[in-house]
Amino acid sequence: MKRIRKTGRSLVLTVKGKAEVVSMDVNAYQQVADRVDTVEGIRRGLAQAKMGLGRSVDDVIADLERNALPIVSSSLRTLKMISA
Repeated sequence: MKRIRKTGRSLVLTVKGKAEVVSMDVNAYQQVADRVDTVEGIRRGLAQAKMGLGRSVDDVIADLERNALPIVSSSLRTLKMISA
């Protein structure tokens, strides 16, 4: 554990030359977990888009404008004007 804390790098434990266990700092683990979640979300979104299950940006902004707080709505209109 001292080595992991000192170097910030993961430690791979082997049995007969094969990796068996990886030990890592909790912050490093959280970063890996966050990246996996992000990649999975992107893959899910791309798959849905390929199946035609998405919504246009204009539809999403219109929906938010109807249902969100007025200040958020104003910010979205500004963002929409900038992106156009």
